[in-house]
Amino acid sequence: MIEKVLCEIHGSKEMTFACIHIAMAIDSKEKVGFYYSEVKEDLPQIAWCGQCEQWLLDNGEEWTSVFQAKADFKMLCLDCFDEVKNNETEIHIR
Repeated sequence: MIEKVLCEIHGSKEMTFACIHIAMAIDSKEKVGFYYSEVKEDLPQIAWCGQCEQWLLDNGEEWTSVFQAKADFKMLCLDCFDEVKNNETEIHIR
């Protein structure tokens, strides 16, 4: 079962993760690109921006500790995750 997170806006919702660039785009509505993983049973959704995707492509597509530090993943509630996803014009599933 996916854990819940308490969101100031949406209340208790399923937990997701997004890179810092997507997390910051929630308030600014800036379009940063949206790449996300397919839903896997009992694992939270995770998303990263176009800048993080390019870093992955340029560095062997491995989720190294360097990449994770650069992406600086933040916890989001599922509704915040969906809001920023729906705001994007460029959405990719990996």
